[in-house]
Amino acid sequence: MEDSGSYSLTVITSSANQLRGETSLQVFEIISNVTLTGPEEALIEGESSANFTSEGSGGTVTSVQWMKDNSPLSSSSRIIFSSENRSVSISPVERSDTGEYQCTYSNPVSSETAKLTLIINYGPDGVLIKGPDVVDLGVQVFLSCFANSEPSASFSWLFNGSNTGVTTDKFTIDKSDFTDSGEYICTAFNEFTNQRKADAHLLLVKAGGGGLSAGAIAGIVIGVLIAVSGICGLFVYLTKTNKIPKLNRKEKAQASGEPAKSKEETEPYYEELTNVQRTNGGRMAQGKNTSFKENEYVNVKHGPPKNS
Repeated sequence: MEDSGSYSLTVITSSANQLRGETSLQVFEIISNVTLTGPEEALIEGESSANFTSEGSGGTVTSVQWMKDNSPLSSSSRIIFSSENRSVSISPVERSDTGEYQCTYSNPVSSETAKLTLIINYGPDGVLIKGPDVVDLGVQVFLSCFANSEPSASFSWLFNGSNTGVTTDKFTIDKSDFTDSGEYICTAFNEFTNQRKADAHLLLVKAGGGGLSAGAIAGIVIGVLIAVSGICGLFVYLTKTNKIPKLNRKEKAQASGEPAKSKEETEPYYEELTNVQRTNGGRMAQGKNTSFKENEYVNVKHGPPKNS
């Protein structure tokens, strides 16, 4: 280490001229024994603080770099670095702070890294029971309880307010009975955070009958309604476009049981009267005066038309 310093060289030529050159030399020791210490007590999210301190022996350290999970650790409102960058404080801790921390000491000739894993305890939260809402009589039923927790939560189950003695995340009914209908409550507990959260689930046991879910039944009803609407729409369309023939009077009469009338009896006919004059009273009189210019028609309602 004593060889570190500035070196100079002077050359005197035969003509008594002096040539001078300078350089410097820096000697570094290899860095060794880098350590990283952190909190030993259990850390709880939102409540605890974490302090990291690094140390190393050997030569001069020219840089200190911090990483978390192989990515650079940056300062923030919660993460504070010391002036020499050899210690870090995180307050308050969050669950995202869980991970592996690395501190690397380095100089131009060597580097060494120390690592420390930090675990943040949190939860339970997001407790949720998954399982069927309605089941048939005599089937096996599984209810599962989920919770976000570090460490893993312990579980307990209540049925209609009574303790079931089940302490796992799964509740099993081997063969469903009507008495199994009711409210199931799963409680998750974290012994480190001393917190507990619960979720409730209603189960209905019904008589067998296909086991269709409420969604399937609703789908069938909607399908039937759509089919009926389609048939009604098709009937209206065919009727308006005369693609369904209407019953004539004869067919209607036969359908109603009345005697059918002949065409001559039901349809009026007209006869042209050419020798008709108007009288003063507005009545028509048949004559041979042909001075009247307009033809008149008489609606003869009964009897077939006469031959002209």
